[in-house]
Amino acid sequence: MVSSILLAGLSQSLVMVAFLSKKTNQHPHFKLLMFIHIVFATDLFILLARQEAWISNKLNACWGAIYAILYFVFIRTCIGKKPSRKQIIIYFVPWILLNISVLDFLLAPERTPIETRHILSGHILVLIYLFFAIWSSMTVYHYQKYRKDYLANLNQENLWLLWGICASLFLAISTIPFQFVFQTDLPLPQLLMSFVMFFIAYALLLNPALLSFNPNLEKNNDMEQIDNSIDVQLEQQIYHLLDEQLVFTNPELNLKSLADLLEVKPYILSQVINQHIGEKFYDLINRRRVEYTCQLFNDHPTRPILDIALQAGFNSKSTFNAAFKRYLAVTPSQYKSSLISKD
Repeated sequence: MVSSILLAGLSQSLVMVAFLSKKTNQHPHFKLLMFIHIVFATDLFILLARQEAWISNKLNACWGAIYAILYFVFIRTCIGKKPSRKQIIIYFVPWILLNISVLDFLLAPERTPIETRHILSGHILVLIYLFFAIWSSMTVYHYQKYRKDYLANLNQENLWLLWGICASLFLAISTIPFQFVFQTDLPLPQLLMSFVMFFIAYALLLNPALLSFNPNLEKNNDMEQIDNSIDVQLEQQIYHLLDEQLVFTNPELNLKSLADLLEVKPYILSQVINQHIGEKFYDLINRRRVEYTCQLFNDHPTRPILDIALQAGFNSKSTFNAAFKRYLAVTPSQYKSSLISKD
C-alpha cells in the first residue's frame, strides 16, 4: 500500500517535471518549480527504495526543510523580488549544518544510537521548516496588501496557486505530531504530499492558467490614461535632471538615488526608463556621459582624457574607454586625435 502511494506520487512528480519543462521558455522561474519537483521525485524514490529494502540509509531524512526554502524562493521570484544567489546560499546554511550534525544517523540509522544532538536536530529541522513556511505566507500576504510596491502584477489565479503552496507546507508538517503519537515509521509528510501533488496535477490539467504568470491587465481605460500621464511627466523630469542639472556627472548616481531625487519608487523609475525612454538605466546614464565628454573634448582639446572622464561622471578609465567605444565605435584617444587633426 505504502509503496503504491509512493510510486504514484513519484509518477505524478515526473509528469509535473515534464509539464514544467515546457513552461520554462515562457517564464524562467518555472525552472525553480521544476527543480522542486525533481527534488520531490528523488525524495520519493529514496523512500520507495528504503521501503522495498533496496537501501538502508536515510540520506533524505532532513529533506523536509528543502521544500519550505525552495518554495519560499519560488514565491519571492513570482512576486518580482527574487533573492540573490548569495541570499539563497545563506538560506541553506542552517540546513547544511544540520545534515552535518546528524551525518552518522543519515548514513547508518540502524547502527547509530539516538543521542541528544539527534533529537535537538529534529526540533531545529521543524523550526527551519516553520520559519520559511511562515515567511512564505507573510510574503504572499504582504504582496496582496501592498501590491503597488511590487514589480509583478499577478492575477487571482496566480495568488490561489501561491496560497495553495503555503497551505500545503503547513498541511505537510501537521502530520509530524501523528507520527509521534502513533510511533510509526511511515513517511506521513511525503505520503500526504503525494496526494497533494496528485490534486495539483489534476487542477493544472483542468486549469493551466494557474501557472500563467502574466500581468493582470484588468485595468479600466481611465486608470491607464492617468498612469500614462504620470509616466510622461516623470519622463520629462528625468530629461530635465539629465539635460539641465547634469546629474549623470555624479559618479555615485544609481537607480535609487535618482528615484530619490524624483521622489518615486525605484521600480517605477526603472519601468518608465525601460518602457518610455527605451533604454536600461545605466545605458541611459553612460550614453549621456559619453555625449558630455565629446562636448568637453571640443571645448577643451588640450585637457587630459582622464580629467574629462572623471568630470563626466566615470569613476575609472577602463569603464570610460569601454563605454566610449561602445557608443562611438572609437577609443577616446582616437576621437581626440581626430579633433586635433581637423584643427
